[in-house]
Amino acid sequence: MPQRDYAARSNKKKGINKSLILGIIIFLLLAGGIGLWVLKENAPAPAIPTVQQNQVTPPQGPALPSRPEEVYSYIRDLETREVLTDNSQKSQEKLAQLSAEQKQQLEAKLKQEEAARLAAEKAQTETTTAETQTDATVPAEQQPAVVALTPEELAAKKAAEQKAAKLAEEKRKQAELKKQQELAKQNQVPVETAKPVETAASAEQQAKLAAEKAKKAEQAKIVASAAKPSDKPAAQAGRFGLQCGAFKNKAQAENMQARLAMAGFNARISSSADWNRVFVGPVGDRAAASNAQSNARSVAECVIISM
Repeated sequence: MPQRDYAARSNKKKGINKSLILGIIIFLLLAGGIGLWVLKENAPAPAIPTVQQNQVTPPQGPALPSRPEEVYSYIRDLETREVLTDNSQKSQEKLAQLSAEQKQQLEAKLKQEEAARLAAEKAQTETTTAETQTDATVPAEQQPAVVALTPEELAAKKAAEQKAAKLAEEKRKQAELKKQQELAKQNQVPVETAKPVETAASAEQQAKLAAEKAKKAEQAKIVASAAKPSDKPAAQAGRFGLQCGAFKNKAQAENMQARLAMAGFNARISSSADWNRVFVGPVGDRAAASNAQSNARSVAECVIISM
């Protein structure tokens, strides 16, 4: 049986250098920290997202007034007012009591009214005294002097007064007579002057009428000359006239007829159906009708027609 050489195994394990491992760990930690610091310094600053806040604009409108800085007395009185709910006599007395400020205001108002009343009375008394003084200080020259007269002087004075009254009455009567005579003359003068005025007016009217008659006579001559028949026979010359309008309203036709008649034309109205036609003539041949048309152009636009 072969013998084996077995090496004896030692129970002692190889020792691990703990200090080396600890140093490596510390080095790794330091290196990692330094690397993180360097990265942080070189890294760009992160963009912080800004949240846009919607600015709510207050509605424009009548804003409430600010609270008054000064506290008024009536507000203070209202805040400290005691409200009484019963109807006892004590409560009524408390209600009737006024505050100190109200009492002062009432007293000041009463004093002002009293002062105004006294001033008015004083002014009235001054005016009355001034009037009495002026009446009392009337100069003696203005006052009639009372002189005792004898009976003879009184009789003579009465006779003189009666004589003066008679003279005044006579003068008054004479003045009235003169006035009456002057009034009568004034009434007669317009009557006398009115006659020549009336005669002058009548003369002017007569002259106007004569001028109008002469004008109408001239127009009649023109129309007559235009309306003269020619020497040729009527069968050869023909009959022509004028039509100066056709109206549905008869009043308008009559108005046109009157205007033509005033111009010296022999106008007439012919009514047929709903139309009222205004004719002039017949005036003769076509030349006479053309002449009459030119003369009537100042009144109306007429057309030549055969009749």
